[in-house]
Amino acid sequence: MVWRRKIPETDVARLQRWCDSKVPPGARHEVRIEYHIRGAFVTLCESRPHWSGDGGWTHRKFFQLRYYEDERQWGLYYYKPYTDRWGRYARGGVHSGSMVQMLEEVDFNSGRIFSDRF
Repeated sequence: MVWRRKIPETDVARLQRWCDSKVPPGARHEVRIEYHIRGAFVTLCESRPHWSGDGGWTHRKFFQLRYYEDERQWGLYYYKPYTDRWGRYARGGVHSGSMVQMLEEVDFNSGRIFSDRF
């Protein structure tokens, strides 16, 4: 028996609309904002065509949303790729809330969380 947490379909639809709104349709052959769902975790990433031109895409993770089914809340984590060879997620500024609140926090912080790396 496989145990999986259920992410609300309304949140998945909201997330898809949010991702679609980040890149104009005419530029989606060069860059996309995508999400990948694994269990109760949703990883947000920036995708670009692979440099070799083989038709594949590369993905750069930047945030992860985690759904807590018991509380019906989302948690926000940002990706820290340079902490060790595996990369880790650290807790974001807003600890839990709705999908709308988490996406607003991503919009607010997306340009600021990486400033300490460079």
